[in-house]
Amino acid sequence: MSVRPPRWRQTGIIIVVALTAVLGLGAAVYLSVRTKGTPRETATAFLAAWQRGDLPAMKAQVLEPPRGFDGIYDAFTKGSQAKKITIQLIRVRPQADRDFGETTTYHATFSVTLDGPVPYSYDADLQVIDFERAWKVHWTPTAIHPGLQEIGSSEVRQIRVVPQPDGSSRLVLLETRAKGEQAGSLFADEGLKLVATLADSAQPEVTN
Repeated sequence: MSVRPPRWRQTGIIIVVALTAVLGLGAAVYLSVRTKGTPRETATAFLAAWQRGDLPAMKAQVLEPPRGFDGIYDAFTKGSQAKKITIQLIRVRPQADRDFGETTTYHATFSVTLDGPVPYSYDADLQVIDFERAWKVHWTPTAIHPGLQEIGSSEVRQIRVVPQPDGSSRLVLLETRAKGEQAGSLFADEGLKLVATLADSAQPEVTN
């Protein structure tokens, strides 16, 4: 003779099973749609790759790398005379809340030190966005230096160290002068003009 559990116990068992199924389904949906990794991990991977000169690893973190990506970074390194690049991630913070129809964006700030015959330090930033369930760097020239805002890759190639009368030096951005354009005499013989000063080196210390 079988003993059936009371009706209230049957009802309780049914509710527990139903809740378990619903929670399990919710967890499966969450795991299938959540964005993998974190903005900090993506920013860190990108900057660490830059520091060690691993351009393929950098591009793997970038959404739609521009044409000539490798040449842009090579030109910046050569133009700045950097023998070693040291990068420190400072902060990653949300730039916009997640809203319907909008992409989640994070803002990452970092510091760069270019070590070589002429040392320079400066702060820069980049954006990390949520794209198809993956965090990606939304690359612009400011990911190299804020002074490179809204310029093309051809201008990035015109980077140069310019010695100063006091013994210090400047890292500058140049571009080709238009025909007949008056842009000072510093680079007149080369047909170039100064667009921006990217960094100043420390004046050499005087020792007795």
